[in-house]
Amino acid sequence: MKNLIKYLLFFSFTLSLSGAFAQNRMTLKECLDVAIKNNLTYRESQIQAEVANAELVRVKSLQYPRIGFGVGQDLRIGRSIDRFTNSYIEELYSTNGFGIDASVTLFNGFQIKNQIQQNILLKEAGAKGIEASRNLITINLLQAYLQVLASQELVEVALQQVETSKAQLDRINKMVSAGIVGQAEYFLVRSQLANDEFSFVTTKNSLKTNRLLLFQLMNLTPSNNIVFEPLADEVNIYKVDDNFVNQLYDQSLANFPSVKRAELQLRSFENLLRATRANVMPNISLSASYGAFYSTSNKNENYVQQINGTRNGSLSLNFNIPILGGLQNRPRIAAVKVQRQLTENNLNLAKLQLRQAIEQSFQSFDAASERYKVATDQVNINQDNIKAVESKISAGTVNSVEYVLAKTNFDRARSNLVQAKYEVLLQQKILDFYKDGEWKIN
Repeated sequence: MKNLIKYLLFFSFTLSLSGAFAQNRMTLKECLDVAIKNNLTYRESQIQAEVANAELVRVKSLQYPRIGFGVGQDLRIGRSIDRFTNSYIEELYSTNGFGIDASVTLFNGFQIKNQIQQNILLKEAGAKGIEASRNLITINLLQAYLQVLASQELVEVALQQVETSKAQLDRINKMVSAGIVGQAEYFLVRSQLANDEFSFVTTKNSLKTNRLLLFQLMNLTPSNNIVFEPLADEVNIYKVDDNFVNQLYDQSLANFPSVKRAELQLRSFENLLRATRANVMPNISLSASYGAFYSTSNKNENYVQQINGTRNGSLSLNFNIPILGGLQNRPRIAAVKVQRQLTENNLNLAKLQLRQAIEQSFQSFDAASERYKVATDQVNINQDNIKAVESKISAGTVNSVEYVLAKTNFDRARSNLVQAKYEVLLQQKILDFYKDGEWKIN
């Protein structure tokens, strides 16, 4: 008993020191910002969006003209053809030349246009992927944060239960000494105190576990010096029905990131299919070149004269028709169609998951609201009951069995109320997100 009192005093003293000297207090919004900043999955979604943007820039560059400039120097040994006389010569000489060439695609079955449109959609899908990743982090962190707050309250409730049982045990001990009640009454209350001590240790360990989970979601090293601020939100219980769920689903369908991402990816495959079919379309391009050269085999003209005399250029319009391209392209088209079916299935899956998530949140909110109402009534009723029982014990008109039963019911009601309150707050925020399309986190 003395060791327990020392332990409780030390724990209370530690809590007071933590409140007095801790400098780090984190709100839900601050925790969310840290979690998003440090989350590697979120960073991966950002990198994927950057890759999509880089691919869009690359594809856009395909529509620009290709221009090149080249310079060459070579050494001829033995028998070769003189570029000036077109006759065979056998001597050591060198040539030097330069040239510039350019080409541009005029028509390729709108392949580049469809590739650009495809990558625009994929870039937008990447942005929606970032939002979807952020939402998943938000839900997980919100749940973990509320579990920590609930655990903190449950620890406070458990500690108050221990203190109440200690006070009652002291009172019973005095009554035993005075001969008012027997030893059986004392041992019954002592047993209740032991149960309360066990509950206190259990809830304290649950708090440690929930704090660890929250720190891990933020990718931070656990610290006892960080205090998590309670929410300012009040429990708001309102009636929801099937029509509400259907309306909520229709609203969410228009802007929910995971659904929009799947829709954009599906649309991108339409452009990819057109671009793939363009491989069998005629290709028209325009090309031009210009250059000059110098050779030491020409002893009659200097460098400048040769460069001026050998200047030449060309302009050509090229037309290419793939004759057997369809045989090679047919498997590519079939592969794209299969990928499109897979993406369409992913879209249907995203819609199904959204509807099920809304239905589950609606059911959880409705159930938690009912539990919260009942738990509130339980606390009020059992609080009045235990006060009456404590008064009767002091007067010696009731035994400890009735007290233990009343206290057990009161303690259970308080724990139920804490758990129901935070479950309502969690589902309330999730439903508000589905309804408004944004998180209400201050």
